[in-house]
Amino acid sequence: MAQPAKAIKEQIVANLQTLQTNGVIQSFISLDQSANPLTDIASDGLPLAIIAMPRVDADFEDQANNIRTYRYDILFVLNPSALANPATDVEDLIDAALNEFDTNFTLAGTAIAAILPATVETMPVSTGDDTLLCVNVTLKVRTLYTIGS
Repeated sequence: MAQPAKAIKEQIVANLQTLQTNGVIQSFISLDQSANPLTDIASDGLPLAIIAMPRVDADFEDQANNIRTYRYDILFVLNPSALANPATDVEDLIDAALNEFDTNFTLAGTAIAAILPATVETMPVSTGDDTLLCVNVTLKVRTLYTIGS
């Protein structure tokens, strides 16, 4: 696997597509850079998932291999005033997203050492006239990189 970051991100996007198909989210955006991704709300509406660039840690496994951990933060953006069931909709979205990644824990083989347990943080965000709710799901995807491949 010469470009693990690209392959991993493609599989995360495939999982977001499944969440969209299943009606968990309305849209998603894959960004490599943006000063404020919340200003780039997708035309399909909210809830919206935003996947951006990874952070990477690496440890040498042996002289020829590195274990890399790619950290991807997926930001789910919701409009709290549009929730049909305000007491449970956020939790339902979190569980659906976690379940999607838990059932595809190797990301179709790109995460050779699997995905570590996800972490979730929630926060309100104000942008212009809107007050939004953001749920950040952090995935740490471990893979083996053979040096020189």
